[in-house]
Amino acid sequence: MRRNLFSTISIISFLITFLMFGYDTSKWYGIFFNFLCELSIFTPFVLGGLGIISAIFGLKGDIRMVLIVLNAFLMILFLGAYLMGIFGF
Repeated sequence: MRRNLFSTISIISFLITFLMFGYDTSKWYGIFFNFLCELSIFTPFVLGGLGIISAIFGLKGDIRMVLIVLNAFLMILFLGAYLMGIFGF
C-alpha cells in the first residue's frame, strides 16, 4: 500500500512539473501555476526531487525506472531553461 502511495506522489509531481513547463496564463490552470512560480523559482526542482525520491520508494520494476527517468528529464529541461534565462545563449 505504501509503495502505491509513493508512486502516486511521483506521478502527481511529474504531472505538475510537466504542466509548469508549458503553462499558459490565459487557461483555467494559469492561476495555480502563477502561484507556484511566485512561490519560488526553484519550485520545479523541488517537485522533481520529490518525484525522484518518491519514485525510488515506489513500486519496483519498470514503473520505478520510468518515473525516475521522466522526473530527471524534466529537471534537466528546467535547468536548461533557467540557464538560458539567466545567462542567455
